[in-house]
Amino acid sequence: MSKDKKLKGQAFGPAIVSIANAARAFDAPVRYPVLFKAPHLFEEGLAGTMAFPRMSSFIAMIEHLFGFLILFPILWITRGFKKLKEAVKDFDKRDWFALFFISFGGSALGLFFFLISFAYGNPTIAILLQKAQPLITLIFAFFILKERPKILFWAALGLAIIGIGLIATPDIQASIQSYDYTGLIAILCSLLAATLWGGSTVFGRILTKKVDFWDLTLLRYMGGFIFLVVFNVVLFTYNGEYFRMLAENVTIFKADWGWQLPIGVCIIYFALLTGGVLPLALYYFGLKRTSAAVAGIAELAFPLLAIFVNWYFLGWELNRFQAIGAGILFAAVSVLSFVNAREMEKKKKLNKEKVEEEETTKTE
Repeated sequence: MSKDKKLKGQAFGPAIVSIANAARAFDAPVRYPVLFKAPHLFEEGLAGTMAFPRMSSFIAMIEHLFGFLILFPILWITRGFKKLKEAVKDFDKRDWFALFFISFGGSALGLFFFLISFAYGNPTIAILLQKAQPLITLIFAFFILKERPKILFWAALGLAIIGIGLIATPDIQASIQSYDYTGLIAILCSLLAATLWGGSTVFGRILTKKVDFWDLTLLRYMGGFIFLVVFNVVLFTYNGEYFRMLAENVTIFKADWGWQLPIGVCIIYFALLTGGVLPLALYYFGLKRTSAAVAGIAELAFPLLAIFVNWYFLGWELNRFQAIGAGILFAAVSVLSFVNAREMEKKKKLNKEKVEEEETTKTE
């Protein structure tokens, strides 16, 4: 490969990773008005209180269904499921628990709690708090995979906690002073979603040794859908109001201008274009052409663009302390991602050298 082509490839990969993550920033302007279409939202009593949890659970279920229906025929046509069947036969108890956690916890409940955080609070805050996910992943890896992070991890963790504190404190104070705890609930739900997704990364690392990523994604959608079918029975969303609502229109983007789209179309938009199959495919396509260290920086395109998009379309702003906290959190996670990627590259290099040495010994 020529030097010019190599340089183009180095620029092309991070650009694709950034585009894939930037697509997720346009999730909130569509998802937010959909959540506020919840039946019984403005009623008093249990019906009104449970409006957002029920709506979040119902949307998450339909989104998983669409995601599965989109991904299943693509994988069936392009590769089939022979390898997946063989891999599943070899699952042990640890593998089944990992799949249970990824699909039921990370995929289903993770999205459920994230949607609640969107509905009850500032969507930008919910998105920013998701940047704690790499740190949570390393904590899970410490206890589950017995990985021992270096001192720099604990320093980055301390910085990240400071950043999270600056981001969350204004909303927490406002909730306590007004005796309206919805802002606090939104923060807790966002951090809970980040915890479930961070844990899913670790358990996914266990399963990727046996199952290809795309097959694992299909299992995740399928398992999440099965869980949410049962979960929606518990929350009593199987009635005419919720299913009729799929055909009802909502105005996306600003209230004074925008497009009128059926809720069902909006959910397909989530499943395909912002939170599902297409950005995922683009991300891994770009990741193959990008070093892990650079990819960690490129992923910041999502929260950075989301700050602007949510301000422009939804009117949600950050105050000065929250902006500083976001900067500290970005810096901590970026440094940690960069150093962690370098360590992974060193391990790969050492393993490669070890394999080559063993092969040389065998031939002698």
